[in-house]
Amino acid sequence: MTGAALLVGQLVLAVTLAWSASGKVRRVAHAAFRASLPRTLGVPAGLAGPLAVGVVTAEVVTAVTLVAALAVPALAPTGYVLAATLLGAFTAAVAVMIRRGVREPCRCFGATDDPPGPAHLARNVGLTAVAVGGTVLTLGGARPVSLTGTGGPPGWSGGEMPYLPLVLALLTVVCLANTVVLAVVLRQLRQQSALLKVSIEGVANPEPIMMVAGATVGEFTATTVDGAPVSRADLRGETLVAFVSPSCPACAESLPGFVARAGARPEGREGALAVVLGSGEAADRLSEQLSPVARVVVEPERGPVSRAFGVDGYPAFGLLAGDTMVASHFVLDRVPETAAS
Repeated sequence: MTGAALLVGQLVLAVTLAWSASGKVRRVAHAAFRASLPRTLGVPAGLAGPLAVGVVTAEVVTAVTLVAALAVPALAPTGYVLAATLLGAFTAAVAVMIRRGVREPCRCFGATDDPPGPAHLARNVGLTAVAVGGTVLTLGGARPVSLTGTGGPPGWSGGEMPYLPLVLALLTVVCLANTVVLAVVLRQLRQQSALLKVSIEGVANPEPIMMVAGATVGEFTATTVDGAPVSRADLRGETLVAFVSPSCPACAESLPGFVARAGARPEGREGALAVVLGSGEAADRLSEQLSPVARVVVEPERGPVSRAFGVDGYPAFGLLAGDTMVASHFVLDRVPETAAS
């Protein structure tokens, strides 16, 4: 009975960790996970990239070890110890985010709009309990039922395991090879992302995402999330503007850059206007991220502010001088920081 329970535990943990890793390997999902670490856990921006790769690598190595233990029961203690350590760290991280009142999705399982909450903590505690229980049992001598037979293959049952060093060496090679392949894939994805950005920015005459330089903003009246009115008459001096949607992956990738640029403006929040297109909890969370550095308006697509700026898509960024557009583009880096740039 104990052997069967250990086998089920291995399967549950291996599938969970493999699914978690797969949800963070894709370019957009990995970028969102990496970008969320400084905001959700306070990780320094310079360490967010290596930590994101390390988490995915640890998940893959642990899942591989647990799967290998299905055929080689002697590897079960190693797999369970790795799983208990990793899931314990995940549980602690979720607890820290909940205590800090984080309302942004942690992106731990790929694309999700749900911020860390009691359900996530309960899930992680349950998985950690399975891993810890398996660790205690396997270190105490219990072994899961082998898929090759209840007693395991010849040479693995009993007290003598002559093939153990060879299998451990092979498993180590497989794990290292997997780590190298994962690092190469992530590097290529980053390079492809950079090339794509260059190709997009290099388009000679891209379709305007909103009104072009020299155009005047149309009349509009709106209310910010702080309850303050805002209209064309309130656009004084230079204003950095952004139109973003919570359902837009490109918006999520551009968000850290916009927040950094808006936060550095000498005018403070009055020097930036962010329009969130959408509704619901996802739009509210996006507004919370933007509010510290900009005046924020939430409206549906093709709302009054969007129409006044002639917005045809998102993300859309622009720089105003008064109510006149200085420059606009769907790539933030193509918008100058000041009118004199």
